[in-house]
Amino acid sequence: MDSVRPTSDSQWNALQAGAVPAVEEVRPGIHAIALDMPGMQPPYAYSYAILAGGGSRAVHIIDAGLDTDENWVAFGDALAALGRELTDIETVTITHLHFDHTGLANRIREASGATVRMHTAEAAAIAEGLQFSAGHDVGDMLGKWGVPEESRAALLAIATSRADFGSVVIVDEEATDGEILDFGSYRATVIHTPGHTTGHICLALEGEAAVFTGDHVLPLINPGIALGGRLTADPLGEYYDSLERLAPYADAEALPGHGFRFASLGARCAQIRAHHEARTAQAAQVLAAEPDLAVWDLASRLTWTGGWEALPIVSRVSALAQTDMHLARVRKAAPAR
Repeated sequence: MDSVRPTSDSQWNALQAGAVPAVEEVRPGIHAIALDMPGMQPPYAYSYAILAGGGSRAVHIIDAGLDTDENWVAFGDALAALGRELTDIETVTITHLHFDHTGLANRIREASGATVRMHTAEAAAIAEGLQFSAGHDVGDMLGKWGVPEESRAALLAIATSRADFGSVVIVDEEATDGEILDFGSYRATVIHTPGHTTGHICLALEGEAAVFTGDHVLPLINPGIALGGRLTADPLGEYYDSLERLAPYADAEALPGHGFRFASLGARCAQIRAHHEARTAQAAQVLAAEPDLAVWDLASRLTWTGGWEALPIVSRVSALAQTDMHLARVRKAAPAR
């Protein structure tokens, strides 16, 4: 795991066993509720419940898991074990627009009247239907990337099916960078961290040396880039800038959307950046010998865990998008031929 040190034995052990972790208190009155994600790795996403305290029954939720009937029951049972009900939920703050984080938000809103908030850019992306497409026609992108005809249908089916997971979340309130959110006994600062999606946010707990990182920084997985919202000119560069935005919290504990909570957020940020920079360098090395490679051919020559041929098809669209970004950075830096 190199520099990643788990701060929760139960979450770490559950990950190793391929199990869903039990509800765990990560700070007094703040509980991590793992909700099932069948067929995915890791097989769960975290929803965090913050009990307002001070005699209030109010509950504030960060991220809302995958929308399934089983998760809805599990979520309600978890709150009941904490002495709360679904009707006690006052707010749902979502780190980004993917279905495994927005899932139960509409049900919660309907059950309790809770205010659902996301970053302004995510709300706009949902309104435009850009949860995964990043503003491009996927079929056109597969052609641009040089994907062989025999591989396009399967990749297109994967890419377009993602938008069908769950309902489009109803956003009541738009969060902005630097905004302070009141969670009763806790306050959190909104940090806009574009990269994984254009409107991704992290939330830094005041006085607690802890940051809810969503999918911006995960303990073992290197998050995909530009996987939702309108595509910008340099999403990888924006992601680097967003990692740097967490520099004031380098010594904080990370409370991520998947995996396990871990120490030394700054060290993991540096590790992720080094991974991407190494991939750009590898792409540059390959392109030095074969400068006219298409994205598909370049991707097949890069190093992937288990190799390109073993990469699950569900991961290939993301891998191609990442390769395209590295290719663009290499060609931008190269002298004109």
